[in-house]
Amino acid sequence: MSLLWRYVVASCVIVAAAMAWWYPEPVLVRGELVDWGRLYERRNAPPEHLIGAMALGKAFIQSVSEPLPLTEFIAGNTAGRTLAAKDPAWQDVFSGLDAAMDAGSAPVRFSRPAEAPFTELDENLRYVEFRDDKGLRYMEYRFIPARDFESVDIPEDKAFPVRPYWLVMLLGSVGAVGLGLAGGRAASLVESSSAGRGVRWSAVFAVFFSGMILWPFVHGTVGSGLSFASILMGGLFFIGALVGLWLFGSQARMLRDMVEGGSFLAHFTFDPAEWKAFAEWNYGEEASRKRAVWLLIFVISVVVGGGFMLFMRDEASVWVFAGLMGFMGVLWLLAVGLPWLTRRRDLRGTGEVYVGDRCVYLNGSVHSWGMLGSRLDSVQMEKKPIPHILLVYSYMMVAGRSLYFFRNYVEVRIPVPRGQEEAGVAAVRALEKTAHAG
Repeated sequence: MSLLWRYVVASCVIVAAAMAWWYPEPVLVRGELVDWGRLYERRNAPPEHLIGAMALGKAFIQSVSEPLPLTEFIAGNTAGRTLAAKDPAWQDVFSGLDAAMDAGSAPVRFSRPAEAPFTELDENLRYVEFRDDKGLRYMEYRFIPARDFESVDIPEDKAFPVRPYWLVMLLGSVGAVGLGLAGGRAASLVESSSAGRGVRWSAVFAVFFSGMILWPFVHGTVGSGLSFASILMGGLFFIGALVGLWLFGSQARMLRDMVEGGSFLAHFTFDPAEWKAFAEWNYGEEASRKRAVWLLIFVISVVVGGGFMLFMRDEASVWVFAGLMGFMGVLWLLAVGLPWLTRRRDLRGTGEVYVGDRCVYLNGSVHSWGMLGSRLDSVQMEKKPIPHILLVYSYMMVAGRSLYFFRNYVEVRIPVPRGQEEAGVAAVRALEKTAHAG
């Protein structure tokens, strides 16, 4: 099985386990042993616990009517709404309810409608009448659909029948992560590249976000505000994951054609010392450039946010300035962290470069152009401080509510081993034709 499909299968197992955890019984029956004596006493008790018009109304009714005998009170409530129990299994049901009442607990039971003897129940009725050596008793029942579970105190093992098997689901999820996402054969050059990883993780997120779309239907909460948010956000992110699959998939195909099909302009490998020198130099260039950009944004944020705070002099302006500074803190972490991660990956690699007419493989990173909205802007050979190809490409981006389009430019420094400068120059000359055409 390919690495991609292992990731997809593992993700499906994890999503299925989550769905099973939240899968409810479609409908439950709530049955409660009726304490007619308590209800009768409440009906005929003086209205001290009521206030205002309710107390006056109850007092008036009691003054003009005689209390019904208990038997007539029961008959008046159950007439035409009672099912006479016939199945012998009702004995166990009522015995359990009696035991709960004797123990001081709520005489309540939740069961599935398909479970005997509850299959006899009629949704148009309200009571079950049962007679044995203890006398005549009634159980009041009602059907509760899954969407109403949150408003009723239902035992978890009754509402979600799969949860008692949580250990099996946990072990299955851990096994899926271990075997699907971590273990297995070594990845190929294409699979281990940034394009290959992007394809796999886009597929993983597509599975997870499809789970967000399906969750309200599985959980039985379609129509609630939470389900609407889950479907909406899951749908938007799912579309984003599909776009990622297309973009990274296109890069992976170009890389495979270049490496496995032999359509590259140049292929460079490096000895460890030479590659380490490039990695350290490239780290310094990337870090200084990103810190310079961060400093520019920081100065603008301080001027704008500080000026707004000094002009407005209210609490909202202080919060705006604090939010800007928090955002700048996140940007600082990115400005420092991203070059460090690139350096760490480069130093852990062996140092291998492929240069093609539409993409570049740089020790795991893939840069491409020629797709929708992207182009190669310039390419040139540099000899100092170390031989390298300086390549600049750009792609379209959208910002703002007015959908402002602009180009984001990316600089890529491609090292050239000493002694192979001519091969580097030849690759540059071939790429210049594409850059001029763009």
